[in-house]
Amino acid sequence: MDIPPPIPPRPPGYELRVPVNPAVPPRPSPQHWQQQSIPPPPPPPPPPSSQIFQSGLHQGAYGAYPAATPQSRGAQGEPTEWSALHYADGTHTPLFEALMAAIFPHLDPQRTGYIRPEVLSDFLALNGFPKEEDLWKSNLTGNIMFAPEDIADAELKAACEAWPFDHRVAVRNPGRPQLPFGGMPLLSLRGLTDMMAVEHAAEPERGQRGLNAVLARYGIWPHLGPLPRSALPPARPVQVQRRCDEVRARSLRAAQDKLQANQARLMLEAQGRQHALDLIDYPHYVRRYY
Repeated sequence: MDIPPPIPPRPPGYELRVPVNPAVPPRPSPQHWQQQSIPPPPPPPPPPSSQIFQSGLHQGAYGAYPAATPQSRGAQGEPTEWSALHYADGTHTPLFEALMAAIFPHLDPQRTGYIRPEVLSDFLALNGFPKEEDLWKSNLTGNIMFAPEDIADAELKAACEAWPFDHRVAVRNPGRPQLPFGGMPLLSLRGLTDMMAVEHAAEPERGQRGLNAVLARYGIWPHLGPLPRSALPPARPVQVQRRCDEVRARSLRAAQDKLQANQARLMLEAQGRQHALDLIDYPHYVRRYY
C-alpha cells in the first residue's frame, strides 16, 4: 500500500492571507487624545422672546413713541403708526431710514443704486424747494467751453464732498472738455437719506409739507395717514446749525484750494508750451560784416 507524501508546511500567515509582519500604525500623540477626549462646548441656548422684543415705549427726541415691537410693524414690515423722524440733535431715526428706503425705488426704477442730479432736482422740487435753493438747478449756466449740466454737476459734487453725502462720480459728456474737479455726482440711498435728514431738520415746517407731498405722489404707507408735524423737530436743532456753519467754512476753504490748484496747473501748462516753442523755434544769430 502506497503512503502519500506528507503535506509540506504552509508559510506563516497563509490561512489569514495577511502579511507576515504587518506594519504597526503610529501611536497617536498626546494632543490627539486630548482633542478626542474633550468634546466641544454646546451652543448657548437662544434668548427668551421677552429679551428679543421689549414692549413699552421708547424715549425718542420729542417724547415717548412706540419701540420697534412686533405689534408696531405690519405684515410687510411697514410701521403701524408715525413716530419721530429725528433725534434731538437732528440726526435721523430708523423710521426715517425706512421711509427713505421706501421712497428710493421710485427715484431709481432701474435699480442702479444711484440717482442722477436731474432726479434729485425734481425730488427737491416735490419737497417744496424753490429754484434758488436747488444747488444743481440754480447753477445750470453754461459758457463757451462747458455745458450747463457740467457746471451744475461740479457745484453739486462740491456740496456732496463738503458734508459729505455718499455718492460716486461719473462722466456726463465724455466727448466734451471736462471741468476741473468736476464730474456728475450720483447719490446713493445713504447719501440721499443723510441729505434729506439735514434738510428736513433744518426746515421742519417745509419738511412736513414736502414729505406729505412725496407720500401722496408715490402712495407710500397710506394706512398711516398724513405725516404729523410732531414727527419732525419743533425748530432747527443747534447741532444742525453748527454743522451747516462748519460745512460752509469747509466749502470756502475747498473752493480756494481748488482755485489755487487750477491756477498752478494753468501756469505749468503755459510754461510747458513756452518751453516747447523754445525748442522748436530756437533763436537765430545772424553775424553781419561791415
